[in-house]
Amino acid sequence: MSQPFDSQCIAQLGWRQGSVLGGVLSTKARSSAPPGLTVADTDWLIVTSHDCDIVNVRLEREPVVEVLRAVPSDRSAPDPQQHWGRSPRQWQVAVAGESTEVTLECQVHERWPIPRQWLAEEAPGNQLPPKERRAMAEWLAKRYVRPAFPSAFDQRWHSRLKQWFQLLRRESGLLQGVYLRLSSSEELPSNQAYGCDFIVVVPASARTSADWPTQRERLETAIERFWGQFEPGIECEGVEVLGTDEITLEAISAHQRFDADWVSFVDDTEVISIQRDFEP
Repeated sequence: MSQPFDSQCIAQLGWRQGSVLGGVLSTKARSSAPPGLTVADTDWLIVTSHDCDIVNVRLEREPVVEVLRAVPSDRSAPDPQQHWGRSPRQWQVAVAGESTEVTLECQVHERWPIPRQWLAEEAPGNQLPPKERRAMAEWLAKRYVRPAFPSAFDQRWHSRLKQWFQLLRRESGLLQGVYLRLSSSEELPSNQAYGCDFIVVVPASARTSADWPTQRERLETAIERFWGQFEPGIECEGVEVLGTDEITLEAISAHQRFDADWVSFVDDTEVISIQRDFEP
């Protein structure tokens, strides 16, 4: 039997993903924080649950929402290494506070559920802007969906990780995504090579420029040259550069995202971002 529950009230108050708890709810949520986690009065508590779950009409289906602790820092701007979800464990973002912009610091483990019906008690105290809200969701999702490659493959090229990121930064005005297909997902012995091929996605507009053929060749050559240095352990079998107006889901179905936002190693190597959005 469904419990009496007014989901319309929650929707009318403006609750959605990225909403920040106000004074009353913050006090209640702090009391239910995980043992050992001290939450200060000045900390922001941000709702991370999906919009549809927040306003679901049936409480028994979605009895709780998740909140994320965000700690205001004295930084004037986010650390570039922790901005826009570049680290899978830490996130920093600049948002508008009561009078000035504030930089918030979040840790991925500092989340916990609160009863969803609490949201009917008061309106949000603040809201993350759409871009930051999306970045938060992608950062949290990355903890579960970022690809994991065989350790034997990682070990064959990991020493040149910085050079790979430098290449991505150098071409960041052109790149919108890099996708890798490995010949095997198994841990291969050292005498067996991993074959790899790449799909590089660029804006459709780039293909209309007069020097596009030169740009494409430069990009293909740079990636082929980088990966060619790891032979015979890794063999680069091809680099295909495609515009967003050419790429299809079928084309990348066997590939995994491999630009800097999505490279992950077991030793917690930090990452450096490039353009993220897969848009024309």
